[in-house]
Amino acid sequence: MAQLGMVGVGAMGSSLLGRLRLAGLDVTVYDCDGAAQEKARSMGAQGVSSAAAVAEVSSIIDVVVRTNEEMLDCMLGEKGLLTGAKGGTLVLLHSTILPKTTKRVAEAAREKGVDVIDACMVGVPRVVQKGEVNFLVGGPAELVERARPHLLTMGKAVIHMGPLGAGNAAKLIKNLVTGSETLILHEAIKIGEACGIKYCDALAMMKRVYSDSLITHWEERFDPSGADSTPKVGFNLYDKDMPLAAQLGRETGVEIPITEQLVAAGLRLMKTKSTAS
Repeated sequence: MAQLGMVGVGAMGSSLLGRLRLAGLDVTVYDCDGAAQEKARSMGAQGVSSAAAVAEVSSIIDVVVRTNEEMLDCMLGEKGLLTGAKGGTLVLLHSTILPKTTKRVAEAAREKGVDVIDACMVGVPRVVQKGEVNFLVGGPAELVERARPHLLTMGKAVIHMGPLGAGNAAKLIKNLVTGSETLILHEAIKIGEACGIKYCDALAMMKRVYSDSLITHWEERFDPSGADSTPKVGFNLYDKDMPLAAQLGRETGVEIPITEQLVAAGLRLMKTKSTAS
């Protein structure tokens, strides 16, 4: 049976830990924050004094830190995980970080016979606690399959996105779309407010008339064969309606930098499509 370890037991890490403990599994943990470490102990985990100490007694290790710098420090730094890891250990990097950080860590780990894959989480702590988190994974297929049973103990799905770092990239582009939606909604409701529409009414209207997210029927807008990622565009939306919305924003004195950039991008896309045809 695999010996489980975890480095980083903050909000997300402790939620993963909770799933493992619910399954009756023993876990050795380390966190540089004393309060987080103590909370993990109260959940039944065995606390140790460093990431290296976790690695000394573990064969599968979940790493749940926040930033690229924290990942490099906990993996490669003094008393970092790789200073204590044994050959054959599998390390799962769950953090939302750059692919190049994962590749740097994996290269250093390879010299010690340690395997590393990225397994980014899609979900907030309450989602993780319910066992509904999705893992976007990058790495060799055989390592993904080795990790799959462990990951499914904590979440509901393991989606293999491609080679090492592909899980990182998938998480970042997913969050790019999520964050962008909020920002453009903010500009849109500001235009509405300038025209006398209460922003709650504007949002309620959009919820009522919205025809579902493009993501749920992307095959209608993008080539499903994989031959060309350029979207199919209709003329009214990009060359008339969006420019008119931007004009309305300017006329009402609203600052709409994202809208302006999107309108310009849409017009460039229309021009490219027109030239190609």
